[in-house]
Amino acid sequence: MEAEKSVVKRPRNKYDAAFRVEAVRRVTQDGRAATRVAQALGMSEALLGSWVRAARAQHTRPAGSEALEQENKQLRAQLARAEMERDILKKALTIFSQPTGR
Repeated sequence: MEAEKSVVKRPRNKYDAAFRVEAVRRVTQDGRAATRVAQALGMSEALLGSWVRAARAQHTRPAGSEALEQENKQLRAQLARAEMERDILKKALTIFSQPTGR
């Protein structure tokens, strides 16, 4: 029989919400490297990276972004209308600037 490999299981660390928030803040707001923060806190860099990605995904839309999106939509509509009017005026100018056949 093949010798069985013994697997050493480490106990999983449970981190509370305050610890997670502080760790993510150190990376996102303080601008520290995730590697150094993870080492300083004695945790896995991959785990901290997943926390940072999750936090960034939750905060992708800044406050008031809906109002800005609505304003952008209105401005785009106004621009499209102005461009259409400009094109019509260009066509009218070419029609009226042609010499008449007298």
